[in-house]
Amino acid sequence: MSDFRVLLIYPNQRAESLVPPSIAMFSRLLKDRGFKVDLFDSSFYDLDADDYIAQTGSAVSSGQGKSLEIVEAKGDAKGLVQNCLVRPYESQAESMRKHMSAAEGLTRKVEEFQPHLIAVTSTESTVLLAMQLLKAIRHHQIPSILGGVFATFAPEQAIGFPEVDMICVGEGEIALLDLCERMQAGKSYDDVTNLWIKKKSGDIIRNPITKPVDVDQLPRLDIEIFEEGRYYSPMYGKLYRMLPVETHRGCPYTCSYCNSPSQDVFYREQTGDKFFRKRSMEKVRGDILHFRDVLKMNYVNFWADTFFAYSAREFDAFCEMYSEFKLPFWCCTRPETITAERMKKLRDVGLHMISFGLEHGNEQFRRDVVKRPYPNSVAIEAFKTVKKSGVHFSVNNIIGFPGETRELANDTIEINRQFEADQMSCSILQPYHGTPLRKVAVDQGYLDPDTICPANSGATVMDMPDFTSDQLKGLRRTFAMYVKFPKSRWKEIQIAEQLTPEGDRVRENLQKEFVATFFDTPETDIRDKGGPIPAAISENAPTATV
Repeated sequence: MSDFRVLLIYPNQRAESLVPPSIAMFSRLLKDRGFKVDLFDSSFYDLDADDYIAQTGSAVSSGQGKSLEIVEAKGDAKGLVQNCLVRPYESQAESMRKHMSAAEGLTRKVEEFQPHLIAVTSTESTVLLAMQLLKAIRHHQIPSILGGVFATFAPEQAIGFPEVDMICVGEGEIALLDLCERMQAGKSYDDVTNLWIKKKSGDIIRNPITKPVDVDQLPRLDIEIFEEGRYYSPMYGKLYRMLPVETHRGCPYTCSYCNSPSQDVFYREQTGDKFFRKRSMEKVRGDILHFRDVLKMNYVNFWADTFFAYSAREFDAFCEMYSEFKLPFWCCTRPETITAERMKKLRDVGLHMISFGLEHGNEQFRRDVVKRPYPNSVAIEAFKTVKKSGVHFSVNNIIGFPGETRELANDTIEINRQFEADQMSCSILQPYHGTPLRKVAVDQGYLDPDTICPANSGATVMDMPDFTSDQLKGLRRTFAMYVKFPKSRWKEIQIAEQLTPEGDRVRENLQKEFVATFFDTPETDIRDKGGPIPAAISENAPTATV
C-alpha cells in the first residue's frame, strides 16, 4: 500500500444534509489504488465559533469581498420549521454536534493524519467556508485542490483564492487519481487533464477537459468514510438509515436556475460528448444490495435530478428490479412526467415520498424565464394524481427570479392553493455561476459579476427595485401561511411579512396557529415528523439541504 495520504474536505454548513456521493466515490477510487484516505466533514462542527460569514457583496476573484451579513443557512432546519415549511421535529444533529470550531477540528485532523494532498469538493454556497478552513491550515504548506461546480463554472475566481493551488474543472474521478499517482511517484502533474495549476511564478496552467466518465465503470461508494450519524434522516414520523444511490448523472432538461444545462453545453463544447448519463439497472441493483445487506440501509435516496428521465422500457425495468427490495425510497422529478400508471407501479415497489420542482406559478414567466414550459393544468393534475396514489409529496417553489415582482410571486401562491402537498418549500433564487439566470441577472444590472452567492436559504444577493430583499424575506417566511390559511386571513399575513417588531409578533402567533391547525401533531409526538427532505442535486433546488 502507498504511504501517500489524501485528506478530503467536505465544507458542509448544514448538519441536515445527507452523504454526498462525490466524496464517497473519490474515497473509494483512491483506496482501490492503494492510497490512504481520510475525511474532514464540517457538518457537525460549530460554525458560529469560526465566525463564518457570507461575502454577499462584490466578492472579487481573490475571495476578499465585502462582508455584509451572517450566513442564514446555518440555522436552515430551524428556519424551515419557523416558516411552516416542515413539521416541528427534533433533529438528531444537535446530539452529534462537536463543541469546537470547524477550523480547530480540521487543524487537529491535519496534524494527526499528515496528508500529502488536501482535496476539497465545494459548491458556490460553501466555497467561502472552504477557504476559511484552508486558511486555518495553510501554514502546513500542503498542496490543495478545489473541485465541484464552483470550480467548474467560476474557474478564474476559484484559482484566484490564495489558499488554492489547483482546481478541477469538470468531473474529478480521472483527474484526482492521475494527480495522486503523479505526486506519489514524484513526477510532474502539469499536464493532468481537467486541472488548472497555479505555479509559484503566478502563472496558471489550464489543461484540456477529458471525456465524461463511464458511470457504469465506477466502483461502489465508500460510504463508510462518513460518520455513522450522517446516514440518518427523519421522514414522516420515523428515523431512517438513508443512503444515496446514483441512477442518473446530469439532467436532460434546461431549467434556467440550475447548472445541469450548462454541464451539457460545457461537455459538448469541450469534448463533443453528452454530460447526461444513466447507470445500468445491474449497477443500481448492486449498490442497493450492498447498502442493504452490509450497511443495513432501510431507506433509499435515489440521487438524480429527474428520476423519471427513463424511457418506458427503462422505467418498467427499474420497477421489476426494485420489486426485489421494496424498501421505502425518495426521488425527485417534474410534474409533466407523472401518470397514474407510473405512480401505481412505483408505490407498489416502495415509493414513499416524491419531490417536485414547480418553482413558479405564472405560466408565461415560468416558460420564458424559468424555462419550464408546461401549463399549470398539467402540474395541478399531476399533484392530484400523486395525492390519490397515497404517496407523500413535496413541492419546491422559488421566489426572487430576475425581473420577478411581488405580483408575479402571488401566482406561485395561488397555484399552490390548488393542491395539497404534504410539504412545500419557498427559497430565494441565488444566481449561481453556471446557471443561465446568472448572465440574465448580471446583464440586467441586478448583480455584480464577481459576487459569490450564499445558500438558497439566505437573502438575495441581487438588487432588484421591484422586489426588494426585505420583501423577499417577508414573503419567504409567510409563504406557507398564504397557501394554507383562508384569504380572509391575508391581511394579518401581510402584517407578518413586515420585518418589524409588530410583524415578528404577528408572524409568531400565526406560526403557532399554523402548526396546531395543519400539522395536527400533539406536543408529545413531534419528534422527527416530516423533517427536511433529502438533498436535490441542483444548488438552487429549494430543499432542506444543499
